[in-house]
Amino acid sequence: GCMMNGKLYPLGLIERTDDCYRCSCDEAGMECCSLFHTPVAYDKKKCKVVFNKKRCDYDVVQKDDPSKMCIVYARV
Repeated sequence: GCMMNGKLYPLGLIERTDDCYRCSCDEAGMECCSLFHTPVAYDKKKCKVVFNKKRCDYDVVQKDDPSKMCIVYARV
């Protein structure tokens, strides 16, 4: 298996790790890519970014009312 952040994962494809990555584990090691995209273009004065671990993505919400989402113009 492969170790990542103190957890042992089995050989083969790991659809989703605890940290929201998709990985491939083999004898040579582990290769991963993120399941989330970081917001880069949004109203930074009115909004803030919060990681939603359940969805494995970032939510962009209003600073004064986090129950309201903000428009995101671009993610990377």
